[in-house]
Amino acid sequence: QVAYRTCAQQEQSVSNLVIGADGYFEFGGENFVVDMSARNRRPSDDEAFTIVKSENYLRFYESLTANWHPSGLLELGIFQGGSYVFLDKLLKPERMSAVDISDKPVVPLLNYIARTPGHFAHFSTSQTDGDKLRAIVQDELGGKLDLVVDDASHAYEHTKASFEILFPLLRRNGIYIIEDWAWAHNAAYQVPNAPFAYRPALTTLLFEQIALLGSTAQISEIRIRKALYMVRKSAVATVGDQDVWAGVMTRNRKLHPI
Repeated sequence: QVAYRTCAQQEQSVSNLVIGADGYFEFGGENFVVDMSARNRRPSDDEAFTIVKSENYLRFYESLTANWHPSGLLELGIFQGGSYVFLDKLLKPERMSAVDISDKPVVPLLNYIARTPGHFAHFSTSQTDGDKLRAIVQDELGGKLDLVVDDASHAYEHTKASFEILFPLLRRNGIYIIEDWAWAHNAAYQVPNAPFAYRPALTTLLFEQIALLGSTAQISEIRIRKALYMVRKSAVATVGDQDVWAGVMTRNRKLHPI
């Protein structure tokens, strides 16, 4: 049996967060369980939300909070809703939405959303559904998209499609985060029968975005960590529907997927 502190005792800084040996921690008046197991992960329930993010991820997101709270946050990939609730408590966006391909709604998350105005979630929704994503940005986020967190398929094709849809809609100085980009360079993925063995590495998208950074004024920086990387839209970038790759210069040479 886990003993939880009351909300009044809860520390709001991730720096003071203590993750127990069993993965339990508290933040913002909500309880969480870190579950990084490969399969049979714990479902969220009324006692705690399951979150598949190690402390390295949590510390990175804490670094975004200095004097900044996004107006609109869109998360791609919901799983058990722990990340959604944690990011909401940490970053305090005015409006937030998320999509997941799964057709199984997470009831504890839906209960949380029901009591949190301006917050939404969509199941049975692909991260490549451009019409749906654009409608979410316009209708649910009020056209104010400041942060995208992509923790969905981790597949090159799908992740790139989402970027092509959402980065043009991201507001100036907005942040686009892609998690788990380095899976193709893990030892477990080197064998012929590994997951995604015949799919392009997600690193290919990072290479393409670096070319975009070097060629245009759309991106001001790319910050890379082993677990994730961040693309920041520049202060002079175009906002609105456009070809995100327009203007990329590669000396007429093609970037080949790895």
